[in-house]
Amino acid sequence: MGHIYRTLQTLMKQAVRSVAFLPVPMIVVALGLAFLFYYLENNTDISGLTTDYFPALAITSQDTARTILGMFIGGLITLTVFTFTQIMTLLNQVASSYSPRLLPKLTGDRALQFVMGLNLASIVLSIAVLLSIRSSDDYNIPNFSILVCTILGISCLVLFVYFVTSITAKIQVGNIIDRVAQDAMNDLAEEREYSEAGYAEAVIPPELAYWSAIPSPISGYVGTVDHDTLASLGLEFDTRFYIGVTKGQYVPRGLPLLQSESTLDKEQVERVLAAVAPIPDQFDDWYLPNLKQLTEIALKALSPGINDPGTALTVIDRQTEILAAMMETPLHNVYRSKDGGEVWFARHGYQEVLSALMQEMRCYGKGDPLLVRRLFQMLYHLLQLTGDSLSYHRYLQEEIASLLRDATDNLPNPADRAILARDIRHHRKVLRQYRRVTVLDQVTQPEISQV
Repeated sequence: MGHIYRTLQTLMKQAVRSVAFLPVPMIVVALGLAFLFYYLENNTDISGLTTDYFPALAITSQDTARTILGMFIGGLITLTVFTFTQIMTLLNQVASSYSPRLLPKLTGDRALQFVMGLNLASIVLSIAVLLSIRSSDDYNIPNFSILVCTILGISCLVLFVYFVTSITAKIQVGNIIDRVAQDAMNDLAEEREYSEAGYAEAVIPPELAYWSAIPSPISGYVGTVDHDTLASLGLEFDTRFYIGVTKGQYVPRGLPLLQSESTLDKEQVERVLAAVAPIPDQFDDWYLPNLKQLTEIALKALSPGINDPGTALTVIDRQTEILAAMMETPLHNVYRSKDGGEVWFARHGYQEVLSALMQEMRCYGKGDPLLVRRLFQMLYHLLQLTGDSLSYHRYLQEEIASLLRDATDNLPNPADRAILARDIRHHRKVLRQYRRVTVLDQVTQPEISQV
């Protein structure tokens, strides 16, 4: 059952980011409406009622009906071909200018899918109505069906204007950065709510080194794990589990995927793997892939072919927001079910995420004075938000020292070095003032509350 659940979940994730997610169901609905309209036209007087309410739209000639439907079909086919061509051109532009990993966000856009689906559904419905018109003297013209096709055709023309305006705005780099950053912030907000669902942050059991290892059945990426099923299996098998591979990490076939406190037989291992086995695809339905996409946009902007440091500076501002939110997000590493089952798992630590981000940004931007100054600004802003956390403070101080060494080695111009030194002195002064204000606030707050 767990294997079926995870398979359906994976298929759903693949479907929602596909261009065909809405168009295919809308085409099926159009076919259903075609059969419904055919039944209503032949068994009811719906066309007569349509003529009574809208006499100006009444059509009395079969040739006129075929001409109108043929005109809409031909025009919509041309419009659809142009739409597909424009979409492919824009997707290619995004992949080459920003990052190919951004394509699922555009192909999964619901507005884009709806416009494409409405065009295709209108074509299918119009063809079905056109085929239903019979060449006989006593045949009644399906005025109701033609009216619906006319409304859909006009709607497609109006939506085409919206589509051109919308897709042009969506591929602007500023809007892409805002969308990716907002997705990361939403994912972090969901992470903070996991505490109510049984997730917690605790010290890993010291006897973990002696637990039995369970190898990965296939080569793939660790995706969605059914922690509740694993916890139930742990209760059933009288054991606990530890997933040593972090989410999104690639694990080759045969290498350890998780560990069990008790040794399990072959059948039990198969049931466990059904809830945690890797999958072939990577998904960006959590915060870290979105943060990496922002980094890729910045690195692409810094490449000689694009040379857009302004985009990189905007990315750093949004990365500051995400890294600040990460400090407020608990690093859950254990799931405890209501029945008592327990599943431990590895997590991406803050130091790991920060170091990976800074390594890439320092490698590509250490020779750009503006970028280096903005990176120092990001790190000192984060340093102000560490509060009493000594670990976060230490991580940020280490990155500041690394960035300072790279800046010293790669900024030979004395003027640039002088400006950078002035910025660092300013950041340190602001940091000292911020801490004094924070300490004073903590001291006076109890006095205010007593009053």
